Amino acid sequence: MKLNKTVVITGGDKGIGKALVERMASLYEHVIFTYNTNESGAKHIMSQWVNTSALQCDLQDEEKITKLAYYTIKRFKKIDILINNAGYDDDAVFTKMNGQQWKNVLDINLYSIFYFTHQFVDQMIENNWGRVVNVTSIAGFTGAFGKSNYAAAKAGIVGFTKSLALELGSKGITVNAIAPGAIQTDMLKRIPEKYRNKILENIPSHRFGEPEEVADLVEFLVSDKATYINGQTIHINGGSYM
Repeated sequence: MKLNKTVVITGGDKGIGKALVERMASLYEHVIFTYNTNESGAKHIMSQWVNTSALQCDLQDEEKITKLAYYTIKRFKKIDILINNAGYDDDAVFTKMNGQQWKNVLDINLYSIFYFTHQFVDQMIENNWGRVVNVTSIAGFTGAFGKSNYAAAKAGIVGFTKSLALELGSKGITVNAIAPGAIQTDMLKRIPEKYRNKILENIPSHRFGEPEEVADLVEFLVSDKATYINGQTIHINGGSYM
């Protein structure tokens, strides 16, 4: 029997996001997830999980996020769990990175978290219960060659998570972040093989992670077993950053 909770997940059409949608859909009554261009992937998930709803949303568009939030609250009455998962990269070494690359990556990876959380957190406060999980990255701690925009955005998520946890901890709401390392996603597959092999050499577990393993961690953090975990960033990287 599924728990009577409503979950919102950004960027749920593939990779880690898809694993999160499927895991939450197996546990909770209503799961709403966003996608941008991958309509076929979103439809496939909905065909497999009847308790999921996919909504197209450009995460750089504050007005669209506001409309999506209004629709979601009107239809489902309450939002219990928010997972800010959507991620985007546009790599270049800093001397060749242009302002648009910088802006686009920060808009999607960092600014969208502000917009989504701002829309849903009031209802969590009203219900005196809520879970917010923000997906950051190992890059926010180690830096990453050619990813100064991405690393900056992901580091910003950590500070946001801690600050929000301070503000909401007394209201029955926990706010945590997870920092995946090298996970088997499209983003990892885009890295040339010789560089992927170099990454693999530096992972003590000697393998890349699976999206489902990230879902295992999030499942725990949003459950009642994690009520005393707040303001934390939990790393899941096979030991590549300790």
